[in-house]
Amino acid sequence: MRPSHPDPEVESYLKKAERDLATASRMSESGSDFADIVCFHAEQCAEKSLKGLILALGETPPRSHDLVLLQKNLREIDDTIDYFETNCLVLADYAVSPRYPGWEDLVGIVDLMEIRKAAEAILSRVLARLGLESK
Repeated sequence: MRPSHPDPEVESYLKKAERDLATASRMSESGSDFADIVCFHAEQCAEKSLKGLILALGETPPRSHDLVLLQKNLREIDDTIDYFETNCLVLADYAVSPRYPGWEDLVGIVDLMEIRKAAEAILSRVLARLGLESK
């Protein structure tokens, strides 16, 4: 179990991110029939993680699902933060499209393991940046 962040709003974002990751992980174990759910919740994990970090750094996150925009916003706040870009690009197409029929035609073949690992990496880096790693 990890320590809680002292700011309740930041903590609520992090808890939601953890729940999204848990959903993506469980559904990825169920196979490709649930790829849309895995992709959506992995993206949501990343989005809420990044927004939580933006809040923790004293800024208001933009109202956007755009992970690349959120990552750029973080870089403007703290130019030492440049380790999210690759994973944000992996997840960038999954905020909206998996919620609708035919989404596979828009995004192509998905690697559920890669998608889950990208979300895990973002959440892990955010927790580490905030000193909230599990004990």
